[in-house]
Amino acid sequence: MNPLIFKDLFRFVLLLFLVAGLSYGVHYFVVTSYFSQQTLELVNFAYKFNVGITLLFTSTIILASSHLKEQLGFIFLISGMVKLGIFYFLIKTSGFDLDKSVFLHFFVPYALSVVVEIIYIAKILNRTNFSKDR
Repeated sequence: MNPLIFKDLFRFVLLLFLVAGLSYGVHYFVVTSYFSQQTLELVNFAYKFNVGITLLFTSTIILASSHLKEQLGFIFLISGMVKLGIFYFLIKTSGFDLDKSVFLHFFVPYALSVVVEIIYIAKILNRTNFSKDR
């Protein structure tokens, strides 16, 4: 296996945890200062879910990138829809109340995770030589 893949994986994990950790710190401060305990539980759930699922899906994409380079973009798009579907299902079954006032508590960790994911998928796609296989 290509050693560059493990370097990408390590950098991805490091960047994901750094960005999520910093964001969570700010988010935690704001929520504990201005919102209820249930809102903090939603924020905790949103960060755990988004970081965990992004780590799982993107690590898999990075590890499979040499074999599935033609399909990486499609896999990324499908994984985004699957993440939203799973999150919606888990929120509805766990009893959290979702309304417009708590939208950002979900959207911030989701958007940060997607941005980190896009950075690494784009990096892999930019370095991939599609003409070499033909």
